[in-house]
Amino acid sequence: MKTSSSIRKFMITGSLMAGVLFAGQAMAQVDGVYKSDGGDDCTLIITPINIEPPQFGDGYFRMESRGKAACMWDGVGMSQSTNLVGSYITLPPVFNRVYLTVKWLFGPTSPKIEMIQRNEQGEVLLTATYTRQ
Repeated sequence: MKTSSSIRKFMITGSLMAGVLFAGQAMAQVDGVYKSDGGDDCTLIITPINIEPPQFGDGYFRMESRGKAACMWDGVGMSQSTNLVGSYITLPPVFNRVYLTVKWLFGPTSPKIEMIQRNEQGEVLLTATYTRQ
């Protein structure tokens, strides 16, 4: 009986420690260079902004999209775990305000992300997937 209790405590402690380590990795995996899976030659570059982290998030990030036409924009966002939310700073000629939601599809170490762009009314303008380079 005592051995079973010790094993259980060890497993719980190990799970908690792994969770803390896993959470620390989540933020480390946000930044990087991502290439569009859609064949449109868009490249999304996510880099940390070196300012004090937000109280309720992991950090602030600059999002830089480069490529042809609609791929050309700059934005900022705030991450929390495996999500990054933000908005355009520089605007393409078509839409005035675009809000971005980026999520890591298979957890914080996933090389694949999905980005959804919405207008002010909440309508989806574009959904795209990217792979870390």
